[in-house]
Amino acid sequence: MTKLFLDSNIWLRYFLKDNDEFEKVEKLLTVIEEGRFLPYISPIVLLEVIYVLQITYKLPKEDIEKYVSAIIEVRNLVIINKFDTKKALSYFYETHIKFGDCLIASQIAPKMILVTFDKELSKIKAVKTLTPAQLLVK
Repeated sequence: MTKLFLDSNIWLRYFLKDNDEFEKVEKLLTVIEEGRFLPYISPIVLLEVIYVLQITYKLPKEDIEKYVSAIIEVRNLVIINKFDTKKALSYFYETHIKFGDCLIASQIAPKMILVTFDKELSKIKAVKTLTPAQLLVK
């Protein structure tokens, strides 16, 4: 089964429904719920989602709790609690993208796909990145 690491922007598009990317994410999550992919996240993703919802969108804590619970309840979700700091620093020095994204990239196992809308992450050549639309075309 294909392993997908779902970046924070995937969840934000789904919850905020603030652009047309929502429909692609909704379709991806439907396919995941059908058991066709194995989803992964990390606490860093949760940190970023909570931060953006609190600080940028100023959502009430009750809404944020509901959204985080929805993430945690996704079928077969695996939460990766390990990252490789040296690898993340290597990615950071090489690409100059956000260190949080480098930490996430350090958690991506071989043959795992990082599903994201963040084009910066494609600078990390060791990590395969696809958008939901690219993934679902396959």
